[in-house]
Amino acid sequence: MELAPMRLMMPEQTLDMILEALEDLVQYELAVIMIFDGRDDLSVKKVRGPLSSRKLEDYRISLKERTDIAQIIENRRTYLFKEDEQHLDTYYDVLELPENHSCLVSPLFVGEDLIGLLTLDHRVCNVYSTRVVRFIETLSKLISVYLAQSSASRMLYTQNQDLVRERNFLMDNRSGVLKSLVGTSQLWVPVLDDVRLVAGTDTPVLVQGETGTGKELIARAIHQLSSRASGPFTALNCSTMSPGLSESELFGHERGAFTGAHALRKGRFELAEGGTLFLDEIGDLPIEIQPKLLRVLQEGTFERVGGEQTLSSDVRIIAASHVDLLEAVSQRRFREDLFYRLSVFPIQVPALRDRRDDIHLLAEFFLAQIRERPGWENAQLSDQALKKLLGHGWPGNVRELKNVLERAAIVSRGTVIHPEHLQFPGNPSVPKLQEETGKFLPADLDAVIKRHIEQTLEAAGGRIYGSEGAAAMLGMKPSTLQSRMKRMGIRA
Repeated sequence: MELAPMRLMMPEQTLDMILEALEDLVQYELAVIMIFDGRDDLSVKKVRGPLSSRKLEDYRISLKERTDIAQIIENRRTYLFKEDEQHLDTYYDVLELPENHSCLVSPLFVGEDLIGLLTLDHRVCNVYSTRVVRFIETLSKLISVYLAQSSASRMLYTQNQDLVRERNFLMDNRSGVLKSLVGTSQLWVPVLDDVRLVAGTDTPVLVQGETGTGKELIARAIHQLSSRASGPFTALNCSTMSPGLSESELFGHERGAFTGAHALRKGRFELAEGGTLFLDEIGDLPIEIQPKLLRVLQEGTFERVGGEQTLSSDVRIIAASHVDLLEAVSQRRFREDLFYRLSVFPIQVPALRDRRDDIHLLAEFFLAQIRERPGWENAQLSDQALKKLLGHGWPGNVRELKNVLERAAIVSRGTVIHPEHLQFPGNPSVPKLQEETGKFLPADLDAVIKRHIEQTLEAAGGRIYGSEGAAAMLGMKPSTLQSRMKRMGIRA
């Protein structure tokens, strides 16, 4: 039989259940649990019974004024008022009861500390026997312990929330760490909140978003705000690793482990010891390596390729992907158990087209960086150029915006950028067949090849290896493509 997961119960619900269960054992028409404020007052926490009233919800008792109740509390015993005993009713000013009725008061203590007060009332006289009084005295001890634990839990929760708010205030968008994560849009602010929140933990983080949205910047910000900030931040793009060498890249290898292994080589886990390992495009990690990564996440141990010594790892993992990993799981290209290990705290980075309110801020941020260079102090956007930026679809996201402005600043010679200076990918400057004249204008062959490789890489999401990588699309070996990219100054 499959059991449903236990749902966390609020303190008020628990008190309601306690009084409901008590009603099955002891007759009452009014049961009230009051809380001591640590000074002189008792305030109502929970009310139950047919005599309950809204007037009781905010009711308070001053022990300085109600010396009779203060004396009962000082005696620390459950007290049942006698039938002929003259006394002031506990709730005399908000509740009318017959002159002869049953009234029981039980102080709630934990050790020497007063927690509160439990009262039971019934309009019928002599409802509560000596046995009931003893039972209530025992029950009061249990209620006291629960209230004390509940109060401590609430205090810890409140303190934690205060610390989070203080941390968020100190690490606002103006802090040095977050200054590169520019934006104030509705979709961007929650991302910054997530960065601040998860930074103080060692929890694995999965950053998901389209290519060029700034996933590595987010990973670096989490690292820099964490307790591991003084340790290394080691980044590895899984899409650039060949399946045969990926294990060595991650875990290192011993001398002689394979042909060409002339010396011991530390892997990324060893290089990131005490810091953060950022695994970009984790979805391209070869399927045969994924169980070994899962082992490190679960046990914190690994072996170098060709080695027998088990090494321990103290590394925080942040992974990123531009593809839907759940879809990759359904297609058996990514292990489900590894996905859930990595995605303990997922952060979804919005595309730039979905946060258009931030385009102006981002453009000014990049132009400010350009203006810091000697001779570029006058670089700025015209109103029409800004309008053109706001109307673009930005398939390359923030990275595309930065590159477009970089080129525009060069073309405008460091002065005012006009619409004609803005050129978006997909509209290359290399000549094409002119439709209106039918005349082909020759261009530099290397420029055409370079542009074609760049567009193919963009279509492949920056991946080189694999069936969906740029090398396969171009019909060449990955090593050949990498050599040509290096020669032409192309970055994946």
